[in-house]
Amino acid sequence: MLTLLNRHRWWFFATTILAVLLRLFFLLKLPVIAGDTLIYGDIAKCLINNHMFGIEKLAGWEPTLIRLPGYPFFLAFTFLIFGQDRYFGAMLFQLVFDVLTCFLVADIARRVLSERAARTAFMLAACCPFVINYVATPLTECLEIFFIAAAVDCAIVALDARRLRWWALCGVACAGAILLRPDGGLILGCIGLPVVGRILAEPTRRRELLTASLLLGAVSLAPLAPWTVRNWHVFHVFQPLVTAHASDPGEFVPLGWERWFKTWLIDYASVEDVGFQVSGGSLDVGDIPDRAYNSQGQRALVRSLVDQYNVKRLMTPQLDQQFAELAAENIRLHPIRYYLLLPTARMLDMWFRPRSEMLPLNTHFWEISDSTYSSCCDIALGLLNLAYVAAAIAGARLMRLRIRHLALLLTYPIVRSLFLATTGASEDRYTLECFPFVLILAAGFLTWYQERRAQRKQRT
Repeated sequence: MLTLLNRHRWWFFATTILAVLLRLFFLLKLPVIAGDTLIYGDIAKCLINNHMFGIEKLAGWEPTLIRLPGYPFFLAFTFLIFGQDRYFGAMLFQLVFDVLTCFLVADIARRVLSERAARTAFMLAACCPFVINYVATPLTECLEIFFIAAAVDCAIVALDARRLRWWALCGVACAGAILLRPDGGLILGCIGLPVVGRILAEPTRRRELLTASLLLGAVSLAPLAPWTVRNWHVFHVFQPLVTAHASDPGEFVPLGWERWFKTWLIDYASVEDVGFQVSGGSLDVGDIPDRAYNSQGQRALVRSLVDQYNVKRLMTPQLDQQFAELAAENIRLHPIRYYLLLPTARMLDMWFRPRSEMLPLNTHFWEISDSTYSSCCDIALGLLNLAYVAAAIAGARLMRLRIRHLALLLTYPIVRSLFLATTGASEDRYTLECFPFVLILAAGFLTWYQERRAQRKQRT
């Protein structure tokens, strides 16, 4: 990579300045500090002030395990430097990590494709608004994407150089991803699967790759040991990661409501309008689409339940049980829709929405008459996202014989998409971790197109 940087030092310097300026614009003009950010911030302040991994509740500060320790410790570090509740410092650090991710993406493209593709990938990463957007949002995405890209880059070097130290570094990057998000462990499995394929395909490397796999797994999972011990000591539960509902032991979780919500959920707009409101917010029955009901009786019952909820804005066990019964009826009547069609639709929505959820734009982008400017911006972003993904798919297909380590580039997006389809989630940011692979494959397509165009000009 250093040779490539020296050969095109002024181009990389100018593009890096552009990348920094774009991120500074988002950081200064479009920051978003709300929701999960405040939860992470509370835990970080508790670490500083009370020397405890906890969160403030009615009875005061109490221990918690609703988030993994990676990002709260990162925020605590930035708070110590810039002051508590000063998220600007965290965003500045995220800017640095995000620019470094651009170099990692370029290095992967250089190793699996060519130097020309590396420069294209760097430019795509430097100017990608969907990733830049999260620099100005104190959430795990920027750091998670960095560690995922670093893990894959180290794995490629390790496979080529056959040196265990690169597998150890790959494990460190995987550990970073795991400590940030409970689904961060997917990258460990998605690197492990191609390695297993190599073990089967190349018997002469079997011992080397088995040793590498053991080292990778040990280094990746070792940081979870003290966290697991802490959870056992404090809560008396064996919990290396966070539960699917991000809840503390004994905390009431409205599983019935969530299951009913999944019987009709498709798009992020419904998550924002309905899902985020429970509990604490007010529900508007008009925000629930017609597909949520199988009969007029169900519609009347849901209206009654929503009215009861809005009295105290609290999902009680009694209300939750009635929503569970509605969910069971919907699943019994439409099992294929619940288990196949809706998960597929949610997965596609997470891949192809405009990705403007952290921008001051209307999430109901199809309602053009309500906000023409907002809808036009949303549609433009949606088309740009479609172009990125389409170029990546075309790159994987057209250059499949030229891309080295193609399995490493494809396994994570495929596995993560299938995983998300099973979770009932519908937030665009959950597919953002796949964008390093999208950018690299898209760069491959653009490089192929440029080379083909150059060949045509030579013939004429």
